[in-house]
Parts: sequence; structure tokens; C-alpha cells
Amino acid sequence: MIIEKIVNKIAQENTYVLSNSTSYLIIDPGSDSSALLEYLKLTDKAVCAILLTHAHFDHIMGLNDLKKYFPSAPIYLHHSEKEWMKNPELNASLFFLGKAITGPDAEQFYKIGQDYNLDGFRFRVLETPGHSIGGVSLLFESEGDSCLFSGDSLFKNAIGRWDLPTGNQAQLLESIRDQLFRLDNQIRVLPGHGPETTIGAEKLHNPFFQ
Repeated sequence: MIIEKIVNKIAQENTYVLSNSTSYLIIDPGSDSSALLEYLKLTDKAVCAILLTHAHFDHIMGLNDLKKYFPSAPIYLHHSEKEWMKNPELNASLFFLGKAITGPDAEQFYKIGQDYNLDGFRFRVLETPGHSIGGVSLLFESEGDSCLFSGDSLFKNAIGRWDLPTGNQAQLLESIRDQLFRLDNQIRVLPGHGPETTIGAEKLHNPFFQ
């Protein structure tokens, strides 16, 4: 599995493109949809699915363009944020941008704890609310190179903000301790903003847990 990171201009949000021999899997398509589509058009692979760690505006801004080119690719989201795609107050676009950002409705809602296999991409969904009520982290486990897409829950030496609608600091800290810090130390953490880190590094150095 190959992982490509696209850093979007708005909010410096990270979009991840996972690829195998037959398909692409997209995580959190952000504002620079043209860069994303340009990368996807380098091959004739299909997009098998679009996974959202949560539905804040900076993580959904590329959905409309992406669905135009790949209409059959289902959007996956936590059910508690299904209304956020059409609600600019909940997805925080009005607060940050002063305008409404909306996206297409999700077609699939995560089944927590289920082992997914989408065109050869194997992963498990962990509930990590606190930054938002439906925040999830996506764990891809493979021998020698397991990685966690943590969305806006856990960052390098930081955690997500909790002052937006449905945010809760105590819940966020609990999510990280109980869901993420129980994972193997060597697992790579690829967050929604900023550089990657590891579970072990955050246990040792993240100031919120010292």
C-alpha cells in the first residue's frame, strides 16, 4: 500500500490517498481538489471509497468535485455527524470562513469494531470523539508498517481543539488514552494536520499526557 499526502491550502489540512494495485482510497478530501484530482488521474485506477474521520469543513471541501469524477465511490462517516454535511454551523464553515460549505450526503456509516476490506484495503474504525462527536480514527494494520489516520484527535505533541460544537476536552483525552494509547508504540500516526508521529512518541512527549 502506498500513501500520498496532500497538504491543502485551507487550514493546512492533510488529505491522504492510499493506493494498491487496483484502487485508490481517499481519506478526508480537503480544499485543493484540483491537486487531488490531478494525482488521481495519473492512472486509470478507480476510487473505491472516501473515508471521513469527521465532517468539519476542512475535511470535506473536496467532496463535491471528487464525487463528480468518481460518483460510485461511497462516502463513509460516523452516523452522529450525518447532518453536518449540509449544516455550515455544525461543520464550522460559517465560523471560520464566513460562508457555507456543504457536501454530498454520506452513503455509508461506520460499523465500529468491524474489520473492513474495501478492494484490498483492510482497516478498523476506532471511535475517538472529543474534537467532534463523531470523530473516528482509522487503523490500517499490516506486518511491518501499521498506520493510524487520527483525524483531528491526536497530533504530534498536541491534540485536537475542543471548543467547536460538540467538542469536549475530557472526552478527547479519554478517547486518546483508551483507544489510541493502547495500540502498539511503533504504529505510525498520520494526523489531519501537521507531520506524522508514532503512538510511542506521543505517549512519551505529548504535553497533554505528561
